[in-house]
Amino acid sequence: MSDTPIAVSVVVLSYDRVHLLERTLVNCLKPDVSNGVPFEIVVVDNHPDRLAQPLVSRLAEGGAPIRYFADARRNVSIVRNVGIKAALGRYVAFIDDDEAPDANWLSELHACLERTGADAAFGPKYPVFEAGRPPAWDPEGWRYTLDYREPADTPIHLFGRLRKKGKGLGSGNAAFRMATCFDTPEPFAVAFGDANGEDTHLLFRLALAGKRFVWCPTAVVREFIETDRTKPSYMITRMKRGSQHYAASRVATSDRPGLTRIKVTLLGLAQIAVHAGLYLTSGEWLAGDRFDNRIGMAKGLGKLSYRAPIGFIDEKAA
Repeated sequence: MSDTPIAVSVVVLSYDRVHLLERTLVNCLKPDVSNGVPFEIVVVDNHPDRLAQPLVSRLAEGGAPIRYFADARRNVSIVRNVGIKAALGRYVAFIDDDEAPDANWLSELHACLERTGADAAFGPKYPVFEAGRPPAWDPEGWRYTLDYREPADTPIHLFGRLRKKGKGLGSGNAAFRMATCFDTPEPFAVAFGDANGEDTHLLFRLALAGKRFVWCPTAVVREFIETDRTKPSYMITRMKRGSQHYAASRVATSDRPGLTRIKVTLLGLAQIAVHAGLYLTSGEWLAGDRFDNRIGMAKGLGKLSYRAPIGFIDEKAA
């Protein structure tokens, strides 16, 4: 490791996708990704068999600025907090183990935060499909894309206009200012970490505390989409679960939780009613390649069932 102060700590969590993790780490280490910004990579292994350790050890022995940590407790908040606690940088960037950065990714996130003074910056995610093309029911791959298509440094208001574009943010492809975002012992709430709702809760909490978020369109990652995740049933489940996270986080961070529960319930009922009507009148129920209104109903159902256990989506083992 160099004696130069670290500007950005890149935290990567790993469970059982070591076959994809290597793609993530190797790309993060390319010189044109950081462009001279001093950085380190912190890998936190969440698998009880420490599956990522041999890969990280091999990269570290080759001189990569990478460190390994492990915690077998199956809770995403716990392992995110382990990574934050270990981080030495002024900023912490998260990238998922199924994502790989484009050139300039880290230097653009760093420059954006330095230039704007914002507390967090977020970049686009574009899909790379295992099958080589998007699924027939989503021919442009838009359901797997995160791109607000806004200029650099555009402010992001979680409850405002950009939220209405239908794209919720997460911690993947995001960089946070350590001093203002992670100034508590457990920045990610453990109560929200058993089903990947921890980042929604964190972002709501930070937004309500007045933290500033900005869009960084030049910090791009490519998410590898395995074929099992292109099934409509997977996306319907994912959208329902995301809506559950949204509702639970809104209630948990509200200073008037009773009123917020009513608003969330009414919104869920409205979504179900509107999309059920469109599902019938548009003929979607007759079409095998259209799922927009089924996804809309799933979002509404998620808001009504946010108190139920959410759990992880079952996916094929690596």
